[in-house]
Amino acid sequence: MSDGVVARRDRRRRRRGTALLALTIAALTVAVACVGVALVARADTADVQARADPVRRRVRELTAAEQDAERRLLILRQRSETAGTTLAGLLAACQAQVDASNHAVDVANQAVDRYNSAQADVAAAFQGAGDAAVTDVEQKTAAVHTAFRAAQTALTKLMASGG
Repeated sequence: MSDGVVARRDRRRRRRGTALLALTIAALTVAVACVGVALVARADTADVQARADPVRRRVRELTAAEQDAERRLLILRQRSETAGTTLAGLLAACQAQVDASNHAVDVANQAVDRYNSAQADVAAAFQGAGDAAVTDVEQKTAAVHTAFRAAQTALTKLMASGG
């Protein structure tokens, strides 16, 4: 082989070596740059995550507070319905007592009319219907007391659950 051919081969090899060296340096530079970018991204991610942690904690607190408020509202509604029902029962018992009292007054008026017209003495005039009317008033009064205690208990529970 001639010296010219050998020299050309050597130049090609050197160019290839130089190209490989340049390519290796470029690849190392890109790798170092990627590592730098990754470190910066990791630092940014850690910073964002550190700022997000208090937000997550606050969201959990608000969620727990909301669940507690929903539970308390449900209790308040239930107790409100119970109070409404017992108050309606109290009003019904009072109305029944008023009706029984009115009936007793009617019986007493009839007995007085019978006595005044000399149809019977006072004791005879009140017997039968008068005893039943008084017993009815007593029962209705006892029912009012029971309904009042139930309403009082329901209202106390309602007020206690109000906060």
